[in-house]
Amino acid sequence: MKIICCLLLFILLIKYIEAKKVHRTYVVVRNATAPGKPMYGFKIFDSKEKTCLYRIRVSSKAVDSAILVDNFEKNIMANLEGIWIEKLLNVTFSIYDSKLNKWTDGFIQRNAHLISVDYIIQFNNQQLIATSNNYFKKVNVYNKKKKELLAQFQYRTRWLSQRPVKYDLKIYSNQVPDAIYFFLVLILDHRGHAGDT
Repeated sequence: MKIICCLLLFILLIKYIEAKKVHRTYVVVRNATAPGKPMYGFKIFDSKEKTCLYRIRVSSKAVDSAILVDNFEKNIMANLEGIWIEKLLNVTFSIYDSKLNKWTDGFIQRNAHLISVDYIIQFNNQQLIATSNNYFKKVNVYNKKKKELLAQFQYRTRWLSQRPVKYDLKIYSNQVPDAIYFFLVLILDHRGHAGDT
């Protein structure tokens, strides 16, 4: 009986590991910040940090805005606008699908609880939820209905404050475009997720 139980546990462990297979990994690096400018962009690199794949450019006027640009062809792939620096968070975004030749809209809102905060993402009839663990500086993004882990990003500890802020982003599913996760890193970093803003 013990052998059967151990065998079942082993099979469940293998299934769990297979379900968490990483499809893509990125390193998201904060651009250098200038004194007096609260907004900054990011560069998104491959997992080895050799090739810059995307850039996020930000600006702040009456409304905060950001655009995601493909670093090779310089095409705008997505845009984001709204308020994400203040306590209130309410942003809308549009992501371009080159296969369908159309833009799809979505939004991100902050949902505060008694002892935690999560972020609700609505995109293309799907609802995602991003939950953060402040102790480990880790954020998990789930499909709200299926409770399936879609992506995870974590702040990389810096030993020297002169080094740029970096996040390791792991994507486990192709359900939604990567741009959503890039925008989540941007928003949470601007809201102090790295602990230095």
